Amino acid sequence: MDIDLLDGDFHTYDPWDAYKWMREEAPLYFDEKNGIWAVSRYDDIIAVSKDQDTFTSLNGARPLVPPDPSMICQVGKDHALQRGIVAKGFTPKHVAQLEDYLRGVVVELIEELMERGSGEFVDEFAALIPMRAIGKMAGIPVEDQGRIMSLIDIFVKGGDGPDAITDEVDDAFYEFAEYHEEMVEERRGCPAGDLLSIWMNADIGGEKLDDVQLLFEHVLLLVGGSETTRNAISGGLEAICSHPDQWEWLAKNPDGIPNASEEFIRWVSPFVNMSRTLTRDFEMHGRTMKDEEEIVMLYPAANRDPKHFDDPDTFNLQRNFRSPQISFGHGRHFCLGAALARQELRIALEELLPRIKNLRITDGEQVERRSSSFVRGLHHLPITFDVR
Repeated sequence: MDIDLLDGDFHTYDPWDAYKWMREEAPLYFDEKNGIWAVSRYDDIIAVSKDQDTFTSLNGARPLVPPDPSMICQVGKDHALQRGIVAKGFTPKHVAQLEDYLRGVVVELIEELMERGSGEFVDEFAALIPMRAIGKMAGIPVEDQGRIMSLIDIFVKGGDGPDAITDEVDDAFYEFAEYHEEMVEERRGCPAGDLLSIWMNADIGGEKLDDVQLLFEHVLLLVGGSETTRNAISGGLEAICSHPDQWEWLAKNPDGIPNASEEFIRWVSPFVNMSRTLTRDFEMHGRTMKDEEEIVMLYPAANRDPKHFDDPDTFNLQRNFRSPQISFGHGRHFCLGAALARQELRIALEELLPRIKNLRITDGEQVERRSSSFVRGLHHLPITFDVR
């Protein structure tokens, strides 16, 4: 197969036969058009993630896109120090403090949908839950969150590669940067106790985050924090529309919600890939990658690797996870917000299940997907349901 790894349509609409071919026939695939390698097997992604001496993120975490100063593009001590600062807002204690607030948000959103018996489950539900959470953690007022979410939706497109960094993407990024600077100025003399205040006053080996580092950590928080849960919830609910029996089973067996949440995340795989750059020539599967070449890790393909998941192309909320889903990455760059994403998804299911049933795509409407080689998600999910 001749696969363009930066083709958003390829990854978005029906990549599963191609991913299977890659796993079986080309486990180390070279994309001639873009000059980048790809691994698609679960074990290979684990190996690349662990070997930071050979596969570095210093040159960037998105294919063919230059690095930024956030922690995701750091290694070793620098990565540990920056991650440690951000991690202060994601401790189990800190995340647990959001439980009651998030539950209130979820219930309010569901009740608004229940009044109509239908709704657009991306913009009216799935996208709002993580935005409320991240907005509260970062100190972004609710009245500003819609605007910020719209900007994120635009500038995240830049993660698809250099051709995707358009004037629209740049303009959205700069508009957010201006908003960020306003927040920073407000907190210089009056820290607010939010994540931004923590980062501004944190110590990194005797130094503080500079203005550019601070901006990009803020961006990383918002992109990572908003995309995972949004896409896992909406993509999982789309699958439920084709598997109503599984929804009813879960309603009768709510202790299965944590496992079901993992299946939502595995099935959707909210991020398509992350990239690394080789620091030396390296041989894998009989092929040699050269120093300074790039390699991407295809998480959706790995999440359907039959060596780790039984009947991987089947959506199964009762799945026996022989291996954990790998959507959050692995190793030192494991997603810092994983616990928060799981909490958001758990609360959403706990509150949806006792209230609604018979989920189905609204007659006359269609699901719309986001074409991207970076993010796997939906633009539009029109669902009709019955009140339980």
